[in-house]
Amino acid sequence: MSEYSVNRCSRCGRQLTMEEDAAFHPPTCMNCAREHVSTIKKEMIKNIAISVVLMIVGIVIIQNPMGILLAGIPYGWSILNRITPAMFLWMSWVGWIVYFLIKLVIAYFIGIVALPIKLFQWISEIIKVKNLEKNIH
Repeated sequence: MSEYSVNRCSRCGRQLTMEEDAAFHPPTCMNCAREHVSTIKKEMIKNIAISVVLMIVGIVIIQNPMGILLAGIPYGWSILNRITPAMFLWMSWVGWIVYFLIKLVIAYFIGIVALPIKLFQWISEIIKVKNLEKNIH
């Protein structure tokens, strides 16, 4: 039987074994670590699938390798959502269509910068997950 540490899991609060305490930072129990790895993997698969579909659609619609950059639109859009003022809530439906189209074009250009950043973050997350998996039994 394992000896218990003084630390508790940073996610569920369960008391950790000495082995769990040494394996993860922040301190995390094996069950929460498995759940965290599973969640990250699902999120990575979803993000990569969305990007691949948008890349394919971009190449087919634009018929140019630059169509690949459509994959950045969701990330440009999410950046714009953080800075969108509340005044747009009172627009007519025509205003909403114009707003949507302008936002889509701006999201495309922001996505050109955001996509490589997201790719770097995904690679970092994959490396973290691989390191976490080494410590999970």
